[in-house]
Amino acid sequence: MELLFYFFDGETRELLERERDGLRARQGRFTYSVHLPDHLREEHRVLLELVRGLAGTCVLHPPPAGEEEFLELVRRWRREFGDVFLLENLVGRSFERLAAELQDIPLCLDTGHLLLNGARLGPFLGTYGPRIREIHLHGVREGADHRPPAPGEAWLAELAPFLRRFEGTVNLEIFSRADLDSSLRALRDAGLLD
Repeated sequence: MELLFYFFDGETRELLERERDGLRARQGRFTYSVHLPDHLREEHRVLLELVRGLAGTCVLHPPPAGEEEFLELVRRWRREFGDVFLLENLVGRSFERLAAELQDIPLCLDTGHLLLNGARLGPFLGTYGPRIREIHLHGVREGADHRPPAPGEAWLAELAPFLRRFEGTVNLEIFSRADLDSSLRALRDAGLLD
């Protein structure tokens, strides 16, 4: 289950502090992945401290600017918090450069972001497959991502062999029950679910 923190302010911190015990109580049933704020800053350290021991991974977005500061922050946090960070591909950001600079960091493949960038899964998996530890699986419709994959989509068929042997986490990154049901149907149709 993803814990999404597109931003982290005082109200969000209070909510996390109130909900943290309930999240911990469900750790046997769920595993958690933290989606860190898009514009990562030093003050987000408190978020990492609050989810330490709760979440197994923390997903990082390449920054819109300030790559050197980002690299310095990530390297420092990795020394302090361990190997919990994953770098996610993002539309229009410098994923390739950062993945090369942080060669030992695991990756998060976001299928919708990749599709919006006009990339194909095969070459991405060929380059980065062994480093992928988490997949945010969703499709694209009418230029927008976070849509359920349609049954029979070519990109899903291209991803299927990788998914069959994948041992990491797959998050269906969609935001309604109807889209969840559609996503599950598409995965069943692709032979990826019983």
